[in-house]
Amino acid sequence: MKKNKKIIVWGVVAVLLLAIVVFWVFDGDLVTQGKTFVVKRGNLDAVIETVGEVKGEKATEINIPLVIRDRELRIWQIKIVDMVEEGKIVKKGDYIAQLDQTDLSNRMRDKIQDKERADADLKNIRIDSTVTLTQKRQEITNALLDLEYNKIDLEQSKYESGAYQRKTQMAYQKAEIALAKKRRDYLLEQNRLKMRVLRLERRVKELDDFIARYQEALRSTRITTPQDGIVMLGTNWDGSKYSKDDEISTWRPLIARLPDMSSAISETYVKEIDISKIQKGDSVSITIDALSEKSYYGEVIYIASIGEDHQGVDMKVFKVIVRFKNNDDDLKPGMTCMNHIVFDHYENQTIIPSKAVFPDSVQSVVYLKQGGTVIRQPVEVGAENDGMVAILNGLNEGDRILLSAPEEI
Repeated sequence: MKKNKKIIVWGVVAVLLLAIVVFWVFDGDLVTQGKTFVVKRGNLDAVIETVGEVKGEKATEINIPLVIRDRELRIWQIKIVDMVEEGKIVKKGDYIAQLDQTDLSNRMRDKIQDKERADADLKNIRIDSTVTLTQKRQEITNALLDLEYNKIDLEQSKYESGAYQRKTQMAYQKAEIALAKKRRDYLLEQNRLKMRVLRLERRVKELDDFIARYQEALRSTRITTPQDGIVMLGTNWDGSKYSKDDEISTWRPLIARLPDMSSAISETYVKEIDISKIQKGDSVSITIDALSEKSYYGEVIYIASIGEDHQGVDMKVFKVIVRFKNNDDDLKPGMTCMNHIVFDHYENQTIIPSKAVFPDSVQSVVYLKQGGTVIRQPVEVGAENDGMVAILNGLNEGDRILLSAPEEI
Protein backbone atom coordinates (compact mmCIF):
# COMPACT_ATOMS: atom_id res chain seq x y z
CA MET A 1 0.00 0.00 0.00
CA LYS A 2 2.83 2.35 0.92
CA LYS A 3 4.55 1.39 -2.29
CA ASN A 4 1.49 2.45 -4.30
CA LYS A 5 1.35 5.79 -2.49
CA LYS A 6 4.99 6.45 -3.40
CA ILE A 7 4.23 5.68 -7.02
CA ILE A 8 1.30 8.12 -6.96
CA VAL A 9 3.41 10.86 -5.35
CA TRP A 10 6.20 10.48 -7.86
CA GLY A 11 3.63 10.52 -10.67
CA VAL A 12 2.20 13.81 -9.40
CA VAL A 13 5.71 15.28 -9.20
CA ALA A 14 6.43 14.16 -12.76
CA VAL A 15 3.23 15.78 -14.01
CA LEU A 16 4.09 19.05 -12.24
CA LEU A 17 7.59 19.04 -13.70
CA LEU A 18 6.15 18.37 -17.15
CA ALA A 19 3.70 21.27 -16.71
CA ILE A 20 6.55 23.59 -15.72
CA VAL A 21 8.55 22.56 -18.78
CA VAL A 22 5.52 23.04 -21.03
CA PHE A 23 4.88 26.47 -19.52
CA TRP A 24 8.52 27.42 -20.04
CA VAL A 25 8.47 26.26 -23.65
CA PHE A 26 5.18 27.87 -24.64
CA ASP A 27 4.78 30.79 -22.26
CA GLY A 28 8.22 31.77 -21.08
CA ASP A 29 10.66 34.31 -22.42
CA LEU A 30 10.92 33.07 -25.98
CA VAL A 31 12.42 36.12 -27.67
CA THR A 32 15.42 34.01 -28.54
CA GLN A 33 13.15 31.16 -29.66
CA GLY A 34 11.44 33.37 -32.33
CA LYS A 35 7.90 32.68 -31.00
CA THR A 36 7.05 35.80 -29.02
CA PHE A 37 8.41 39.29 -28.53
CA VAL A 38 8.44 41.49 -25.45
CA VAL A 39 7.34 45.00 -26.44
CA LYS A 40 9.99 47.65 -25.83
CA ARG A 41 10.44 51.35 -26.39
CA GLY A 42 13.03 52.95 -28.59
CA ASN A 43 13.76 55.35 -31.43
CA LEU A 44 12.80 54.77 -35.07
CA ASP A 45 13.37 56.78 -38.24
CA ALA A 46 10.69 56.72 -40.92
CA VAL A 47 12.68 56.27 -44.12
CA ILE A 48 12.05 56.15 -47.86
CA GLU A 49 14.84 54.44 -49.77
CA THR A 50 15.57 55.40 -53.36
CA VAL A 51 18.38 54.77 -55.81
CA GLY A 52 20.08 57.91 -57.08
CA GLU A 53 22.97 59.12 -59.19
CA VAL A 54 25.76 61.40 -58.00
CA LYS A 55 26.04 64.62 -60.01
CA GLY A 56 27.43 68.10 -59.72
CA GLU A 57 24.88 70.66 -58.57
CA LYS A 58 26.14 72.94 -61.30
CA ALA A 59 27.32 71.73 -64.68
CA THR A 60 28.27 73.03 -68.10
CA GLU A 61 25.84 71.64 -70.63
CA ILE A 62 26.88 70.45 -74.08
CA ASN A 63 23.85 70.68 -76.35
CA ILE A 64 23.06 70.18 -79.99
CA PRO A 65 24.34 73.42 -81.60
CA LEU A 66 21.72 76.14 -82.04
CA VAL A 67 22.23 76.24 -85.81
CA ILE A 68 21.12 72.59 -86.07
CA ARG A 69 18.10 73.30 -83.84
CA ASP A 70 16.98 76.14 -86.14
CA ARG A 71 13.32 75.31 -86.86
CA GLU A 72 13.61 76.53 -90.43
CA LEU A 73 16.18 73.82 -91.14
CA ARG A 74 13.50 71.26 -90.16
CA ILE A 75 15.86 68.88 -88.32
CA TRP A 76 13.80 67.25 -85.59
CA GLN A 77 16.07 64.31 -84.74
CA ILE A 78 19.67 63.59 -85.49
CA LYS A 79 21.69 60.42 -85.07
CA ILE A 80 24.82 60.11 -82.95
CA VAL A 81 27.35 58.29 -85.14
CA ASP A 82 30.15 58.38 -82.58
CA MET A 83 30.60 59.41 -78.95
CA VAL A 84 33.24 59.29 -76.22
CA GLU A 85 32.75 57.08 -73.19
CA GLU A 86 31.15 58.47 -70.06
CA GLY A 87 33.61 59.49 -67.37
CA LYS A 88 36.33 60.53 -69.79
CA ILE A 89 38.47 63.44 -68.58
CA VAL A 90 38.64 66.07 -71.32
CA LYS A 91 40.33 69.39 -71.97
CA LYS A 92 38.79 72.44 -73.59
CA GLY A 93 38.28 71.81 -77.31
CA ASP A 94 38.48 68.01 -77.05
CA TYR A 95 36.20 65.84 -79.16
CA ILE A 96 32.89 64.71 -77.59
CA ALA A 97 30.65 63.35 -80.34
CA GLN A 98 29.95 63.28 -84.06
CA LEU A 99 26.39 63.80 -85.30
CA ASP A 100 25.05 62.34 -88.52
CA GLN A 101 25.30 64.66 -91.54
CA THR A 102 23.04 62.71 -93.89
CA ASP A 103 19.78 64.58 -93.31
CA LEU A 104 21.54 67.94 -93.34
CA SER A 105 23.36 67.10 -96.57
CA ASN A 106 20.17 65.93 -98.28
CA ARG A 107 18.27 69.04 -97.28
CA MET A 108 21.13 71.28 -98.36
CA ARG A 109 21.26 69.51 -101.72
CA ASP A 110 17.53 70.16 -102.16
CA LYS A 111 18.09 73.84 -101.40
CA ILE A 112 20.97 74.00 -103.88
CA GLN A 113 18.71 72.55 -106.57
CA ASP A 114 16.00 75.06 -105.65
CA LYS A 115 18.61 77.80 -105.86
CA GLU A 116 19.68 76.70 -109.34
CA ARG A 117 16.07 76.82 -110.52
CA ALA A 118 15.54 80.19 -108.88
CA ASP A 119 18.71 81.56 -110.51
CA ALA A 120 17.48 80.37 -113.90
CA ASP A 121 14.03 81.87 -113.31
CA LEU A 122 15.59 85.17 -112.25
CA LYS A 123 17.79 85.28 -115.32
CA ASN A 124 14.83 84.53 -117.57
CA ILE A 125 12.57 87.13 -115.96
CA ARG A 126 15.29 89.76 -116.34
CA ILE A 127 15.61 88.94 -120.03
CA ASP A 128 11.83 88.93 -120.45
CA SER A 129 11.62 92.25 -118.63
CA THR A 130 14.21 93.81 -120.94
CA VAL A 131 12.46 92.54 -124.08
CA THR A 132 8.96 93.41 -122.89
CA LEU A 133 9.85 96.92 -121.71
CA THR A 134 11.80 97.57 -124.91
CA GLN A 135 8.69 96.68 -126.88
CA LYS A 136 6.58 98.92 -124.66
CA ARG A 137 8.97 101.82 -125.14
CA GLN A 138 8.87 101.29 -128.91
CA GLU A 139 5.07 101.36 -128.78
CA ILE A 140 5.24 104.67 -126.89
CA THR A 141 7.62 106.06 -129.52
CA ASN A 142 5.23 105.00 -132.30
CA ALA A 143 2.31 106.53 -130.41
CA LEU A 144 4.27 109.81 -130.17
CA LEU A 145 4.85 109.78 -133.94
CA ASP A 146 1.16 109.14 -134.54
CA LEU A 147 0.37 112.09 -132.29
CA GLU A 148 2.77 114.32 -134.24
CA TYR A 149 1.22 113.27 -137.57
CA ASN A 150 -2.24 114.02 -136.23
CA LYS A 151 -1.01 117.36 -134.89
CA ILE A 152 0.22 118.34 -138.36
CA ASP A 153 -3.09 117.28 -139.89
CA LEU A 154 -4.91 119.32 -137.26
CA GLU A 155 -2.84 122.42 -138.03
CA GLN A 156 -3.43 122.04 -141.77
CA SER A 157 -7.15 121.47 -141.34
CA LYS A 158 -7.79 125.16 -140.73
CA TYR A 159 -7.85 125.56 -144.47
CA GLU A 160 -10.42 122.80 -144.80
CA SER A 161 -14.11 122.50 -144.13
CA GLY A 162 -15.51 122.47 -140.64
CA ALA A 163 -16.33 118.76 -140.84
CA TYR A 164 -12.77 117.91 -141.79
CA GLN A 165 -11.47 120.08 -138.96
CA ARG A 166 -13.62 118.17 -136.48
CA LYS A 167 -12.39 114.88 -137.92
CA THR A 168 -8.70 115.83 -137.58
CA GLN A 169 -9.32 117.18 -134.10
CA MET A 170 -10.93 113.87 -133.07
CA ALA A 171 -8.02 111.92 -134.58
CA TYR A 172 -5.57 114.05 -132.60
CA GLN A 173 -7.47 113.46 -129.37
CA LYS A 174 -7.57 109.74 -130.08
CA ALA A 175 -3.79 109.74 -130.61
CA GLU A 176 -3.35 111.56 -127.27
CA ILE A 177 -5.50 108.95 -125.52
CA ALA A 178 -3.56 106.11 -127.16
CA LEU A 179 -0.24 107.66 -126.08
CA ALA A 180 -1.41 108.08 -122.50
CA LYS A 181 -2.58 104.45 -122.46
CA LYS A 182 0.78 103.26 -123.81
CA ARG A 183 2.56 105.16 -121.07
CA ARG A 184 0.25 103.74 -118.38
CA ASP A 185 0.68 100.23 -119.77
CA TYR A 186 4.42 100.72 -119.74
CA LEU A 187 4.43 101.77 -116.06
CA LEU A 188 2.12 98.91 -115.06
CA GLU A 189 4.22 96.34 -116.90
CA GLN A 190 7.40 97.85 -115.49
CA ASN A 191 6.03 97.56 -111.92
CA ARG A 192 4.72 94.04 -112.52
CA LEU A 193 8.05 92.85 -113.89
CA LYS A 194 9.93 94.66 -111.14
CA MET A 195 7.88 92.84 -108.48
CA ARG A 196 8.54 89.50 -110.15
CA VAL A 197 12.26 90.23 -110.22
CA LEU A 198 12.24 91.35 -106.57
CA ARG A 199 10.37 88.22 -105.50
CA LEU A 200 12.84 86.00 -107.30
CA GLU A 201 15.79 88.00 -105.93
CA ARG A 202 14.42 87.56 -102.40
CA ARG A 203 13.93 83.85 -103.08
CA VAL A 204 17.52 83.51 -104.30
CA LYS A 205 18.80 85.41 -101.26
CA GLU A 206 16.69 83.25 -98.96
CA LEU A 207 18.05 80.09 -100.54
CA ASP A 208 21.60 81.44 -100.27
CA ASP A 209 20.95 82.03 -96.57
CA PHE A 210 19.55 78.50 -96.13
CA ILE A 211 22.54 76.96 -97.88
CA ALA A 212 24.93 78.98 -95.70
CA ARG A 213 23.08 77.82 -92.54
CA TYR A 214 23.16 74.19 -93.68
CA GLN A 215 26.87 74.51 -94.35
CA GLU A 216 27.39 75.95 -90.86
CA ALA A 217 25.23 73.17 -89.39
CA LEU A 218 27.32 70.55 -91.17
CA ARG A 219 30.48 72.05 -89.72
CA SER A 220 28.95 72.05 -86.24
CA THR A 221 28.11 68.32 -86.25
CA ARG A 222 31.49 67.69 -84.68
CA ILE A 223 30.87 68.37 -81.00
CA THR A 224 33.72 69.54 -78.79
CA THR A 225 33.94 70.48 -75.13
CA PRO A 226 33.85 74.16 -74.11
CA GLN A 227 36.05 73.60 -71.02
CA ASP A 228 37.93 71.03 -68.96
CA GLY A 229 35.93 68.43 -67.06
CA ILE A 230 34.58 64.90 -66.77
CA VAL A 231 32.07 63.88 -69.43
CA MET A 232 28.64 62.77 -68.19
CA LEU A 233 26.42 61.70 -71.06
CA GLY A 234 22.85 62.91 -71.45
CA THR A 235 19.85 60.62 -71.13
CA ASN A 236 17.10 59.58 -73.50
CA TRP A 237 13.40 59.92 -72.70
CA ASP A 238 13.44 56.49 -71.02
CA GLY A 239 16.35 57.38 -68.76
CA SER A 240 19.00 55.42 -70.66
CA LYS A 241 22.35 57.04 -71.40
CA TYR A 242 23.03 58.18 -74.95
CA SER A 243 25.38 56.02 -76.95
CA LYS A 244 26.49 55.48 -80.52
CA ASP A 245 23.62 55.14 -83.06
CA ASP A 246 21.04 56.70 -80.71
CA GLU A 247 18.66 59.34 -82.07
CA ILE A 248 18.70 62.62 -80.17
CA SER A 249 15.77 65.02 -80.44
CA THR A 250 16.30 68.72 -81.01
CA TRP A 251 13.58 69.22 -78.37
CA ARG A 252 15.86 67.44 -75.82
CA PRO A 253 19.19 68.79 -77.04
CA LEU A 254 21.42 67.84 -74.09
CA ILE A 255 24.26 65.61 -75.29
CA ALA A 256 26.50 65.67 -72.23
CA ARG A 257 27.40 67.62 -69.09
CA LEU A 258 30.64 68.67 -67.48
CA PRO A 259 29.67 68.66 -63.78
CA ASP A 260 31.20 70.90 -61.15
CA MET A 261 31.75 68.52 -58.23
CA SER A 262 32.58 71.25 -55.71
CA SER A 263 28.89 70.97 -54.75
CA ALA A 264 27.64 67.40 -55.19
CA ILE A 265 24.03 66.26 -55.41
CA SER A 266 22.14 63.01 -55.72
CA GLU A 267 19.39 62.98 -58.33
CA THR A 268 16.73 60.42 -57.57
CA TYR A 269 13.06 59.67 -58.26
CA VAL A 270 10.32 58.98 -55.70
CA LYS A 271 7.09 57.14 -56.50
CA GLU A 272 3.90 59.14 -56.36
CA ILE A 273 2.59 57.09 -53.41
CA ASP A 274 5.52 58.33 -51.29
CA ILE A 275 6.12 61.85 -52.62
CA SER A 276 3.64 63.47 -50.21
CA LYS A 277 5.63 62.14 -47.24
CA ILE A 278 8.79 64.11 -47.94
CA GLN A 279 9.51 67.82 -48.01
CA LYS A 280 12.42 70.17 -48.56
CA GLY A 281 14.92 70.09 -45.74
CA ASP A 282 14.42 66.42 -44.86
CA SER A 283 17.70 64.82 -43.80
CA VAL A 284 19.15 62.04 -45.92
CA SER A 285 21.68 59.33 -45.20
CA ILE A 286 23.56 58.40 -48.37
CA THR A 287 25.50 55.23 -49.06
CA ILE A 288 27.60 54.59 -52.15
CA ASP A 289 28.46 51.07 -53.28
CA ALA A 290 31.86 52.12 -54.62
CA LEU A 291 32.68 53.87 -51.32
CA SER A 292 31.15 51.43 -48.86
CA GLU A 293 33.54 52.40 -46.08
CA LYS A 294 32.32 56.00 -46.09
CA SER A 295 29.11 57.63 -44.88
CA TYR A 296 27.60 60.71 -46.45
CA TYR A 297 24.76 62.95 -45.35
CA GLY A 298 22.57 65.40 -47.17
CA GLU A 299 19.23 67.16 -47.31
CA VAL A 300 16.38 67.40 -49.79
CA ILE A 301 16.64 70.69 -51.73
CA TYR A 302 14.22 70.12 -54.61
CA ILE A 303 10.99 68.19 -55.19
CA ALA A 304 9.43 68.24 -58.67
CA SER A 305 5.84 69.46 -58.84
CA ILE A 306 5.01 67.33 -61.90
CA GLY A 307 5.40 63.58 -62.18
CA GLU A 308 6.87 61.77 -65.15
CA ASP A 309 6.92 58.29 -66.64
CA HIS A 310 9.96 56.08 -66.27
CA GLN A 311 10.59 52.79 -67.97
CA GLY A 312 10.04 49.85 -65.63
CA VAL A 313 7.93 51.84 -63.17
CA ASP A 314 4.17 51.28 -63.19
CA MET A 315 3.32 54.70 -61.74
CA LYS A 316 4.40 58.32 -61.97
CA VAL A 317 7.67 59.29 -60.33
CA PHE A 318 8.85 62.69 -59.11
CA LYS A 319 12.39 63.98 -59.38
CA VAL A 320 14.01 64.73 -56.02
CA ILE A 321 17.42 66.34 -55.58
CA VAL A 322 19.53 65.80 -52.45
CA ARG A 323 22.54 68.02 -51.76
CA PHE A 324 25.55 66.41 -50.04
CA LYS A 325 26.54 68.09 -46.78
CA ASN A 326 29.91 66.36 -46.64
CA ASN A 327 31.83 66.19 -49.89
CA ASP A 328 35.26 64.87 -50.87
CA ASP A 329 37.39 64.09 -53.89
CA ASP A 330 36.31 60.45 -53.90
CA LEU A 331 32.83 61.40 -55.08
CA LYS A 332 32.65 61.02 -58.84
CA PRO A 333 29.78 61.94 -61.16
CA GLY A 334 27.71 59.00 -62.26
CA MET A 335 28.22 56.94 -59.09
CA THR A 336 25.14 55.00 -57.97
CA CYS A 337 24.00 55.80 -54.46
CA MET A 338 21.24 54.78 -52.07
CA ASN A 339 19.31 57.64 -50.50
CA HIS A 340 17.68 57.00 -47.13
CA ILE A 341 15.29 59.95 -46.84
CA VAL A 342 14.14 60.45 -43.24
CA PHE A 343 10.65 61.92 -43.41
CA ASP A 344 9.72 61.36 -39.74
CA HIS A 345 11.40 60.41 -36.46
CA TYR A 346 9.90 58.58 -33.48
CA GLU A 347 11.57 58.96 -30.08
CA ASN A 348 10.88 56.70 -27.08
CA GLN A 349 8.11 55.02 -29.04
CA THR A 350 6.73 51.51 -28.72
CA ILE A 351 8.68 49.39 -31.23
CA ILE A 352 7.89 45.86 -32.39
CA PRO A 353 8.91 43.64 -35.33
CA SER A 354 6.86 44.42 -38.43
CA LYS A 355 6.17 40.71 -38.94
CA ALA A 356 4.18 40.73 -35.68
CA VAL A 357 1.59 43.09 -37.21
CA PHE A 358 -1.20 41.52 -39.24
CA PRO A 359 -3.72 43.27 -41.50
CA ASP A 360 -7.37 43.04 -40.59
CA SER A 361 -10.35 44.09 -42.66
CA VAL A 362 -10.31 47.66 -41.35
CA GLN A 363 -7.21 47.91 -39.13
CA SER A 364 -3.94 46.30 -38.11
CA VAL A 365 -3.81 43.87 -35.22
CA VAL A 366 -1.28 42.03 -33.09
CA TYR A 367 -1.78 38.85 -31.06
CA LEU A 368 -1.28 39.79 -27.42
CA LYS A 369 -0.46 37.03 -24.95
CA GLN A 370 -1.98 37.58 -21.52
CA GLY A 371 -1.36 34.72 -19.12
CA GLY A 372 -2.54 31.56 -20.80
CA THR A 373 -4.73 33.30 -23.39
CA VAL A 374 -4.11 35.12 -26.68
CA ILE A 375 -6.25 38.09 -27.72
CA ARG A 376 -6.51 40.00 -30.99
CA GLN A 377 -5.35 43.52 -30.15
CA PRO A 378 -6.02 46.41 -32.62
CA VAL A 379 -3.06 48.78 -32.97
CA GLU A 380 -2.29 52.07 -34.68
CA VAL A 381 0.78 51.57 -36.84
CA GLY A 382 3.39 54.24 -37.59
CA ALA A 383 6.40 54.05 -39.86
CA GLU A 384 8.41 50.93 -40.57
CA ASN A 385 12.18 50.66 -40.92
CA ASP A 386 14.71 47.81 -40.86
CA GLY A 387 12.04 45.23 -40.04
CA MET A 388 10.71 47.18 -37.06
CA VAL A 389 7.52 49.24 -36.86
CA ALA A 390 6.40 52.00 -34.49
CA ILE A 391 3.12 51.35 -32.67
CA LEU A 392 1.38 54.64 -31.91
CA ASN A 393 -1.47 53.18 -29.88
CA GLY A 394 -2.64 49.78 -28.60
CA LEU A 395 0.43 48.34 -26.84
CA ASN A 396 2.47 49.06 -23.73
CA GLU A 397 6.08 48.40 -22.90
CA GLY A 398 6.50 44.89 -21.53
CA ASP A 399 3.52 43.39 -23.37
CA ARG A 400 4.23 40.03 -24.95
CA ILE A 401 3.06 39.48 -28.53
CA LEU A 402 3.21 36.55 -30.92
CA LEU A 403 5.47 36.75 -33.94
CA SER A 404 3.15 34.57 -35.98
CA ALA A 405 -0.60 34.28 -36.12
CA PRO A 406 -2.05 31.46 -34.01
CA GLU A 407 -4.17 28.82 -35.68
CA GLU A 408 -7.09 29.58 -33.36
CA ILE A 409 -7.80 32.16 -30.66
